Amino acid sequence: MVNGNSNWELIVEMLLVFVLTPYLTARVVSWAGHISKKMLVEDLGPNSQLAVGGLGVAIHELGHAAFAFLFHHKVTHVQLLNFHYAATGNLGSVEHSWNQKSIYQRLGNFFIGLAPFYTCSMAIFLLQKFLLGNSLEFTKYINQNSSLNLSEFGNVFNQITNSFITGLTNASWIFIIIYLILAVMIASTGYDLSREDFQTVNQGILSWIVVVIVVAVLTLLFNFQVPMTVFMNGFFVLSIIFLMQAILYVVISILLIGILSFL
Repeated sequence: MVNGNSNWELIVEMLLVFVLTPYLTARVVSWAGHISKKMLVEDLGPNSQLAVGGLGVAIHELGHAAFAFLFHHKVTHVQLLNFHYAATGNLGSVEHSWNQKSIYQRLGNFFIGLAPFYTCSMAIFLLQKFLLGNSLEFTKYINQNSSLNLSEFGNVFNQITNSFITGLTNASWIFIIIYLILAVMIASTGYDLSREDFQTVNQGILSWIVVVIVVAVLTLLFNFQVPMTVFMNGFFVLSIIFLMQAILYVVISILLIGILSFL
């Protein structure tokens, strides 16, 4: 087992990576997504949230529902797209209940609330891979022998932008048009997490912190520091890639919405 200072460093790093990182990345992207959604309404009208951003809303709600099922919440209602949103104020909704005595179900709230950030990011990632014919290689930024290497993330951003430009350069026009339309439909609305979403996150965050600390202690007891460091680096790099990718496509959405408003 490593020394006491290293023990504490591992616990702190695990909390930073597995608790703070997903929370903050979702917060930042949600803020950008809210700007995009607000601009969509102001420039193209309220109904554009369905006509333009309907796919993003559906993927957003699908993320909530999938993780609610995964953590054994009782899902009573799923509406991926509400065409009568003016009467209720909700573009889509997932209603679920959970047993407050169940640690697993309480823990699930953390992931249920943040789920749209990951489902929207994965959807755009897959669109880029299958329509533009490229994918991001982030494994080379994982150093198995050290902790998180923050100096590499400028290179990560360059890789994201280069892969996007390369895809646009090599793909056919029809696939580029389809890709941009679908990416804008997702990014324009899907990343906007509501206040209720973050309230759901807050209901599970304490349980998740406890779980991470317990896993960290077990990692130290069984000398699994090296594989845990590799896993932490991978998760952190993937989170940053999703963050940068989301910001990129939200900005593209904002630009295209601005262009459409002048047509």
